[in-house]
Amino acid sequence: MRAEKLNAAQIQDGVATLDAWTLDADHHIIEKTWTFDSFQTAMAFFAQAGAQAERLDHHPEFVSTYTRMRVRLWTHDVNGLTHLDFELAAAFDQLIAAEFSTRLKPSEPPCA
Repeated sequence: MRAEKLNAAQIQDGVATLDAWTLDADHHIIEKTWTFDSFQTAMAFFAQAGAQAERLDHHPEFVSTYTRMRVRLWTHDVNGLTHLDFELAAAFDQLIAAEFSTRLKPSEPPCA
């Protein structure tokens, strides 16, 4: 089943439900960056987040720079955002809260 592209109001509503995810200027991508206490922790997050993405069959862009991990979500099939992007973003936030909240460092500038 193909996911439906969300309209501007649905996207704004979706962003409002998330914890500090940002929307790109074109409203096609949501992203978030975390800084972990070590490279090992960042890779542990990557492995668990990847498993969640695989379960949803929805695959984000991950960018890792040592202890920082940036995740960008959009649905390639519709060249924009769908409910899957917000579902996966919420799952990542829940993963952080449950497994990694004590392993985060204060925010730094996003990965280049």
